[in-house]
Amino acid sequence: MISKKKKISIIDVARVAGVSPATVSRVLNKTARVSPELSGRVISAVKELNYVPDPFAHGMRTKRTKTIGLIISDITNPFFPELARGAADCISSSGYSLILCNTDAEPRKEKEYAQLLLNKGVDGLMFTSLRVGVENIRSIMDEGIPCILAGRKTDDIKGLNHVVTDNYKGGCIAGGYLFKLGHRRFLHVSGPLDNSTGKERLAGFLDTLREYGVDERDITIINGDFTMKGGYESAEKILTLKPYPSAIFFANDAMAIGALQKFWEERIDIPEVFSIIGFDNVRISALIAPPLTTVSQEIYEIGRLSAEILIKIIEGERGENIILEPKLIERRSCRCTG
Repeated sequence: MISKKKKISIIDVARVAGVSPATVSRVLNKTARVSPELSGRVISAVKELNYVPDPFAHGMRTKRTKTIGLIISDITNPFFPELARGAADCISSSGYSLILCNTDAEPRKEKEYAQLLLNKGVDGLMFTSLRVGVENIRSIMDEGIPCILAGRKTDDIKGLNHVVTDNYKGGCIAGGYLFKLGHRRFLHVSGPLDNSTGKERLAGFLDTLREYGVDERDITIINGDFTMKGGYESAEKILTLKPYPSAIFFANDAMAIGALQKFWEERIDIPEVFSIIGFDNVRISALIAPPLTTVSQEIYEIGRLSAEILIKIIEGERGENIILEPKLIERRSCRCTG
């Protein structure tokens, strides 16, 4: 009995070469830059399998999917929906579609979603954290898939563009504002210190207070996680301190809002007991009681500009890095002690 010989597909080539089908397509069609090492593996697999491209499938593969993947850390943090809105508006107006994935700040999920998006053949990826791993992002870029960091930056991945706020300057603004209000005992609830955002906001805050001559013993640091729950838990810790700090800088609005909930439950008068300043200027920060004084960043623009730059890279243009300016938004959660 004569059986029909199985036709070798691009998926077979990808499996033998240890790369994605999209990378095989990019190597064979020369539609994007792929590292010499990966190109060599693909060519070796093609020869080993005697792969002959299907003319019809070739015509389909040379077309882009016109899709972009955006991986965000925490959809419940009001920062990320605003960033995603900016990205989505740009992506839609440029004729692309957006696939949005939420990881709940779990590295395992971030890796799984990145792989899922690659398997779907996205033309590019937007990351809002590095939890997927520096080596994994390098590997994705080596396969010729453009990537960008939105709201974060790193010097560890050559060629990875970013759009960020000047977080160090934002920390300086918060520290200087609280000092000029007359405060002399300070507390900072930081973001995660394994990323640029948390480290730079803390550094700017501390450097400014030191410049004003504030004693290190009058500055307390509590490590936070950028979540409302984390802010609530930090407020529980703050209420055990003696003496209280008079001014608190939260590294983002979400933590400040979580803390305000705890202070409200304990009938703590804000700003009489604590002057509180956040960072982000998410929309809800103007609607809570008291309205939150905060260091504002252009969240929508971070998303929009990140998508704009990524699309330029996808379409063969050069990328760029953008640093946006923060500014102070005064509301009613801080008071002058003088």
